[in-house]
This record gives sequence, C-alpha cells and structure tokens, in this order.
Amino acid sequence: MQKLLINDNLISAARTRRDQLAAILENILAQKKTQPQGKLKVVKKPHFVQFYHRKSAADKQGSYINKKNLQLAKKLAQKAYNAVLEYTIRKQLKALEVLLANYSEQELVKNYQSSLPQVQQLIEPLAQTPEDFIKAWQTVPFQGLSFENTTSEYYTARGERVRSKSEIMIANALLRASIPYRYEFPVSIKGHQNFHPDFLCLNPHDGREIIWEHFGLMDDAEYSKTALSKISCYAENGWLLGKNLIYTMETTAAPLSSKFVEKLIKVHFA
Repeated sequence: MQKLLINDNLISAARTRRDQLAAILENILAQKKTQPQGKLKVVKKPHFVQFYHRKSAADKQGSYINKKNLQLAKKLAQKAYNAVLEYTIRKQLKALEVLLANYSEQELVKNYQSSLPQVQQLIEPLAQTPEDFIKAWQTVPFQGLSFENTTSEYYTARGERVRSKSEIMIANALLRASIPYRYEFPVSIKGHQNFHPDFLCLNPHDGREIIWEHFGLMDDAEYSKTALSKISCYAENGWLLGKNLIYTMETTAAPLSSKFVEKLIKVHFA
C-alpha cells in the first residue's frame, strides 16, 4: 500500500491562494468605481473588427468607437473581463473556504496515533507525519564506503567521517537547514554497480529524495571525465539536474563557496 506523507503543504497552499484571490477581488471591486457605463459591442467583419459602445441595455446598436477613442474600448473590454473574473474568483474563494473548514490531513493519522503502542506495532499505517517519516528515513541501516588508512580524517558537526573539507561544508550546511541526509548511501544504477553519492538528501517538505554529488578535483582531466560520466549515468536513471540531482564542483583555483552551498539549499529544499 502506498504511504501518504502528511504535511501542511495543501492547507498552506490553499491559504496562500485564498489570500491572493481576495487581494485580486478587492482590486477588481475598486476598479468598478471608475469604469465607464455600458458595454462593449464587437462586430466581426471579414478582415477586421469594429467596436461599439452600448450605453444601456436598450441601446442595441451602440456608438461606433474609432481608433482615436480606442482607450474607451479597452476600458469596456476590461470591465467585461473583470465581471467574469469576479464571478470565477468568488466561486473559487467559496471552494477554498469549504476546503479549509472541512479538510484535515491529521484525520488520516489520528486513529493510528491514538492506539496503544503495542497495537501500533501490529499495524502498517497508511499515512505518516513528517516527523515519523523523517525518523524512519534517517534510521534506515546501510553500509557506506570504507576509508583508506592513509587518507586524512575529516568530521562533520554531527560526528560522521567524510572525505574533504568541502563535504564538511555541505554536510554542516544541510544540518543547519534541518535537511536530513545519508552520507554515501548506496543507490542502484541500472547497468552499473551501486553508486554511493556523497549525500542522499530528503526534502522534508514533500518527501522527495535528492542526490548531491560534490566533484572536488575538476582540474584533473581523468577525474573530470569520470565525473561527467557519472552525471550522465544519473540522468539515464532519472536523477536529473534541477529536479532531484544537485552537483557542485571545484578546482584548486576555484574552491567551493559556503554562500553558494547555502543558496543551493534554499533553492532546492524550499
């Protein structure tokens, strides 16, 4: 059974859209005070159209609007458009208010959460809270890559060993931003042995997994060739840059910037 991740995204998005529509409706109502009376009549000819100003319902023909007075036609057209827009927005606002008043994601988990712990162990729940989902994701056991005894030792703020100062920078930035990650977690790649990306990250807002690879020796020709091949393999297996793949690069002359790392986190884990 597919699990549902319970979060506040839907309700938050509904509130944001409600506020946006309410602001637009307020602007439409304000425009009404300065709009001209009557309606725009459009007559379609074989090669052009003509505009007429119907000042009342009884005025079927209307007064012809020439090119010099095209501003009047624009105001009348906008007035007609706003009327349809007002009706649609009011309808959508009602639908959003019904959603906000009646929808609760927590109903999907409250029965499970109210059960005794002994009973919970017997159940495979449909839905998980973000906290439960993240906890389960972070505690998955795995075997990472080994370290050679000759390599330098680098440790992150949470005490795990990594392979470079730049990886410390990335790991600590993820930790400060409360982004869960697994270091060198094995990822299955079709046609290859498992890859062990530097960081397999979890977007806590929507439950998406995102690979972050750091290529730190790009001024080495053979290393660069391998890095580009690895990126290509990721793409062939659905790990795409800007979607669920991040990669950073550096050379001796152009080291990784902590500000750049923080910007990437803001963009990809918003």
